[in-house]
Amino acid sequence: MTGPAPAPADALPAAVAETALGWAGVALSPEGIRHATLFHATREAALGELRAFGGSEAETSALREACARLKAYARGDLAALAAFPVDLPAGLPGASRRVLLALREIPPGETRSYGWLAVRAGLGSGAARAAGAIIGANPAPLWLPCHRVVAADGSLHGFAGGLALKRRLLEHEGALPRSLLP
Repeated sequence: MTGPAPAPADALPAAVAETALGWAGVALSPEGIRHATLFHATREAALGELRAFGGSEAETSALREACARLKAYARGDLAALAAFPVDLPAGLPGASRRVLLALREIPPGETRSYGWLAVRAGLGSGAARAAGAIIGANPAPLWLPCHRVVAADGSLHGFAGGLALKRRLLEHEGALPRSLLP
């Protein structure tokens, strides 16, 4: 009987955790989260996303901490993800880096518009669509909380996990815009 195939030398250690909101996981570099999943219905789906990114299941203290923080967030500790480091890829253009890092400035339980994000990242007031395109490639959703970005009128647009999950996350955080409340 043979065990799992060895991980490629360049694979990032990765782990998934079952939370109150579903299965989620992270792949870590030595500097922090390089890739994170949104909530999935199954362990296999979350792990599959990490493997497709280049992650390989591992057990480390940093992964245990990241998974504990995911569980805490899902239980309602909305600040649990804030201080954990995120490692944005080297070579990421400056504008993309600024937009993604500005996401961390949106407090749990609040939303901001794409226009706010564009201005905050130094792209200018007419660059809401550009900011939206950048966060569409967010490598660490939840940790860089792109679900907290809504249209200027409060409507929900563009989210890698789908608008139903975006709405669910905003409801979880008590941040669903009034225009969307029943």
